[in-house]
Amino acid sequence: MPTDARTFYTYPTKFGPITVAADGDAVTAVVLGEAPLAGRRQPAAVTTDAANQIMEYLAGRRTVFTVPLKPDGSAFQISVWRAVANIPYGHTATARAVAETLGSPASFRAVGAAVRRCPAPLLVPTHRIVTATGAPLGTGRAGDIARALLALEQKGGA
Repeated sequence: MPTDARTFYTYPTKFGPITVAADGDAVTAVVLGEAPLAGRRQPAAVTTDAANQIMEYLAGRRTVFTVPLKPDGSAFQISVWRAVANIPYGHTATARAVAETLGSPASFRAVGAAVRRCPAPLLVPTHRIVTATGAPLGTGRAGDIARALLALEQKGGA
């Protein structure tokens, strides 16, 4: 995809800004906060659709995202992100469980690394990956966000 087709735009939400990037056809990244990403700073139909779906999710009115998604990553990372996207709303899984679904139980550390590197959190529900003790995979702000998102989902949501 030519660089000139890439756009990004920051949308305000009641939880703070989110920046969504796209390649013209699909979302390539989501950043919780304001961030300069590759391409032109300009809203596009797909970034606006993604932002609207994220806002519906945060308001408890959406459990599944339907926006086209094309995050950049290795074949292994993409397989992990697809597996994570299949974890149902309100449920969690460990990196070990995801590794097992991929047919490679010993790769749980690589799965955890792929989850942490996902360029499109929320659309890929990386917050649903927890440690063996049930704690969010992330630490600090990432862990706080994951806890808040899980709490939103587990209280009923949409």
